[in-house]
Amino acid sequence: MTYKTTLSLLMAATLLVACSDIPSERHIEQALQKQYNDLYPSLIDIQDVKKLNGWSDNDNHYAAEVSYTLEFNKSYQQYLEEKTDQPGNPLEKITSGISVGLLKLQYGDFKKKDQYQIKDETLTFRMTENGWVLVD
Repeated sequence: MTYKTTLSLLMAATLLVACSDIPSERHIEQALQKQYNDLYPSLIDIQDVKKLNGWSDNDNHYAAEVSYTLEFNKSYQQYLEEKTDQPGNPLEKITSGISVGLLKLQYGDFKKKDQYQIKDETLTFRMTENGWVLVD
């Protein structure tokens, strides 16, 4: 085999691998962490992400069925106090309090280091110019 043929085969193989790329568990974990950080800054760490299943209807969308663990970095009470003690008008403080109150409805009166297991959630990813992005 000539050098050109070998190089051409190597480039074709690389291109095929890049086209069939799907989000890895690490990529899923990073996307989830970003999503939770955007919603609840510095409150939740994502751990133990496991992809249970995955499928794609086309090259631009990928669905991943996953399980993962949330670990709280602060207690509910501490997070509520931080959000309601921030400067702002009364309406902003009420909105923050309601947002944190919804966390309590979903996860209970969590304490620092408490964990909550998400056993089965389907996430949808879209391929962009910058790679796979989690769709809200």
